[in-house]
Amino acid sequence: MAENIDKALQRSRRNLPHWQAGGRTYFVTWNCIAGESLRVQERAIVVEAATKFHGDRYNMFALVVMPDHVHMLIQPLEKSPKLWWHLGRLLGGMKGASARKINASRGRNGALWQEESFDRLLREGEFEDKWNYIRLNPVRAGLVGKPDDYDALWIRSTADGWMQPDL
Repeated sequence: MAENIDKALQRSRRNLPHWQAGGRTYFVTWNCIAGESLRVQERAIVVEAATKFHGDRYNMFALVVMPDHVHMLIQPLEKSPKLWWHLGRLLGGMKGASARKINASRGRNGALWQEESFDRLLREGEFEDKWNYIRLNPVRAGLVGKPDDYDALWIRSTADGWMQPDL
């Protein structure tokens, strides 16, 4: 896995294909391994891990931690001129940090998350749809009546409302 990503579109593959290009925004999903579910306090751990480097290594635009999966809109930032943070490394850090803390609270070791994540480079016109999908996911799942009532929803906003990146 390359440590740094430049502006050119790059492709890698494990079981799923992964495309990355510097300065782009991604819709990302990752899942718990079969049979695992996150309690309220564990979802807060994931939110903390996923937003820890917001504004430093990446811009996070929206995040929801559901009982068995996570969705986010994320844009890796420039690490040095014309080189961006690698999405896989960023996600690995989030998943690893949250799994270690959750496993410690459960008094156990082992996998919590599926190894791979699904990531999609956003195209022009897709940001708002994905942002709404993330925001409404807890409502559509029947967990709350309105998005703001969900305990593990994080939305980056400005005084004028939600913030959209340049695609």
